[in-house]
Amino acid sequence: MKGILRKLRLPVLILLLGLLSVPVSVAAPAEDPVPYVRVGLYWGDNALEGANLLNYAGSGYELGYFDGDRQFVPLMSTDEKAVSMLKDWTLYYVGGQYVSEASSDAVRVGCYHIRLGECGDYEEAASLAAEYEDGYTAWMNGKWYAFCGSYAGLASAEEAIAARDIYGSAMTASSRCVTVVATGTDKVIFQFDGGTENSLGVMPRPSEEGERPVTWFRGLKYYGGFQYTRRDGGDLTVVNFVTMDDYVCGVVPYEMSPSWPLEALKAQAVSARTYAAVHLGQHASYGFDLCNGTCCQAYRGVDVDAPVCEEAVRETSGVYMTYEGQFADTYYHSCDGGATENSENVFYEEIPYLRGVKDPYESLVTTGYESWSYVYTAEEITWILQQKGYNCARIVSITPTYTEMGNILSLKFTDRSGVSWSFSRSRASSILNSQTYGRIIHSQRFTVTDADSEQPDLFVNDAGSVGETQQLWAVDGSGHVQNVGEGGRVTVITASGTETVNVGGGSGGSVSADRYLVSGSGWGHNVGMSQYGAKAMAELGCGYEEILKFYYSGVDVG
Repeated sequence: MKGILRKLRLPVLILLLGLLSVPVSVAAPAEDPVPYVRVGLYWGDNALEGANLLNYAGSGYELGYFDGDRQFVPLMSTDEKAVSMLKDWTLYYVGGQYVSEASSDAVRVGCYHIRLGECGDYEEAASLAAEYEDGYTAWMNGKWYAFCGSYAGLASAEEAIAARDIYGSAMTASSRCVTVVATGTDKVIFQFDGGTENSLGVMPRPSEEGERPVTWFRGLKYYGGFQYTRRDGGDLTVVNFVTMDDYVCGVVPYEMSPSWPLEALKAQAVSARTYAAVHLGQHASYGFDLCNGTCCQAYRGVDVDAPVCEEAVRETSGVYMTYEGQFADTYYHSCDGGATENSENVFYEEIPYLRGVKDPYESLVTTGYESWSYVYTAEEITWILQQKGYNCARIVSITPTYTEMGNILSLKFTDRSGVSWSFSRSRASSILNSQTYGRIIHSQRFTVTDADSEQPDLFVNDAGSVGETQQLWAVDGSGHVQNVGEGGRVTVITASGTETVNVGGGSGGSVSADRYLVSGSGWGHNVGMSQYGAKAMAELGCGYEEILKFYYSGVDVG
């Protein structure tokens, strides 16, 4: 979703007949154009056989489903504070989790049940189920049923019918069914089978009016509700349903240190919120918007006690960055090493507000990545390329090309047969990564030189090494003053006389060597906001809007 003018109206929950309690919904800011976010916690190869929840600040749960407008529709409630959602399979409680590996001494929950009958509504189903000690209700494709028992096989369920003299039928549900049990027991609370249309939703209840429930799940605490889907009849895809602000509260302290200035945290909050709005639905094929990893944004619920981060989110609630009326795609990174970069020089697509800027602020703080370097032998580079599928002979030269900002644009490797392989943009910064050799190129800002050549120390008066600092200025013979950081060739006074060096954009020329020095600064893709630069600006007294407008060209903040 990109159109910020398209406001999402919050639908009114329809109260179902027979509910045991007042429905619970997540309160979103009325003016937020993107009120709710679905965050994938476990999915794909990491999907779970069983998922435990513990109500940390609250009292029990509402069980139901989320409708097409992301509103929670409650079907029933339970006072149990510790519940587990299981795929309807024969599972065993081992080591605090429900798993399919058989264990003779473990609590077992079977996937065969005794259906007592179809009912007209929840109250009728609950009344019938209450006649049996192990009775419970089930909602399957819009119909209510009463069930009892859980058995490992059909024969066991049929034997129980005869032994208990029950009027009912043995059955197992479809491959979409999810069973809710009291954690650590075989006590079934509820069964849900919404087919392909609806997935089980679980919403924690507050213990008192005005309380915000918090739920433990797999060692982390979360706001909001949860959804459980058996995609293609498999294990459970687990999704956290939260308001946009609660989502951002779960991002900011993991993307930026809570110890940093409030204005920097506000800039991070607005960037994270806007990024989420642009990428809403990025994982729609799995049934959620964003994942909890760094491929989207790091999200870990409310596990960190960071009141200053919540303050930053609260004080910027509903604030987004836009460009010409649409949400801006707000990429950010740890540190740029001296300059950010145009989006098309890293990600191919030219985006008008993602323009490279020389960064005079980042050098005022310690990033930990002010400089880094690796030495590669020609044989190591040859092996790395071969391992990545390039059938090259021994590499004899590398030709780097740089952008106007002084960041890497491309690398061309030529082997002794004269055959070349070229890599540009983000691929240029990752092609030399090697787990075997323990080498990671940390950013787009690096150079490639002969590791064994004698490099003179360059000085201007007592200023120290020239490097590529944008704080250095040169005066030509006619009195023209130019910032050296703008790029080009400049002649400077060195310890042994004068030296002409290339600073900034263009090509560094072909480098032929037995050993290559790759040296750089910064961490990340260099597009958009530098988080350490935001910290430095905030420490200088800049407000979050000023920070954002420095790193994102021409955006509106509001």
